[in-house]
Amino acid sequence: MADIKKWRHFWKRIRINWKVKYDLIILNENTHEESINFRLSPRNIFVAVTVSAVVLIALTAVIIAFTPLRYYIPGYTTPNERKKYEAMATEMKDLQSKYSKNEQYMANMSKLLNEDFKDTLGPAPENTEAISDGNALADAAEVSESEMSLREEAGDLLKTVSARQSNDAVAVSARADIQNLFLQPPTTGTIITAYSVPQNQYGIDVANQLGTLVTSAADGMVIYSGYDVYDGNVIIVQHHDNVLTIYKNNSQLLKNKGAKVSAGEPIARMGHSGITDKGNHLHFELWHNGFPLNPLDYITLK
Repeated sequence: MADIKKWRHFWKRIRINWKVKYDLIILNENTHEESINFRLSPRNIFVAVTVSAVVLIALTAVIIAFTPLRYYIPGYTTPNERKKYEAMATEMKDLQSKYSKNEQYMANMSKLLNEDFKDTLGPAPENTEAISDGNALADAAEVSESEMSLREEAGDLLKTVSARQSNDAVAVSARADIQNLFLQPPTTGTIITAYSVPQNQYGIDVANQLGTLVTSAADGMVIYSGYDVYDGNVIIVQHHDNVLTIYKNNSQLLKNKGAKVSAGEPIARMGHSGITDKGNHLHFELWHNGFPLNPLDYITLK
């Protein structure tokens, strides 16, 4: 109770003296003549100090925000540095976007090679067909020794590609030394998109009319023939020396899985079955030992 009484007495004295006026007089020391006279009160002093503090803070903020003095304050940057930071931030966003697309592509590639697609991807288009050619190895009564070797080679390569897809980025080898394998153009037309790993373009896009024949680039065996909601009708051919060729966006597939094909043999027809705005075209990819290669290093389109 004593403390409460003290506080009440203190505030009572402040209220009483709040408006009491005092004279502040400055005298000349020699003549004792009054030089300056200020009439003050606690209220006037409080208002003056408060206004002065607000004005000082505002003035300091203006100086820091609109004059070169801000560059000497930690945390502020020069205009050039700010532009560099913004450019770096934009570049980082682009790299993150490319990395995400790369991860999605490799995951899609792994699913495609391992046939892990679900029905939720969507039904195949009505014009999707796979014409049996009578040469399917699955229907053959006997499998030759060379065909068995090719199947084993395809299985090993699928394991390699699946393992590589877990890496942080797609590793790109130099021009591969592909032995005893001569590739020929898979189709005719105009190249509308070139091979570019930085742009997540792991093959080339060749445009032509709807239904243009797509042929096998070399002798080999079909290890996948089916539909993907992103890439459309896809067919993958395994060749010797751990080489894969991939043909995407077809309107029609002409070979089943397990079919043995020769170089130049029709395997599909060009179309626009995938999610793309490039029109009728073939997306052609060349892989060696699980790494993408530039197809134009090995073939010349007519």
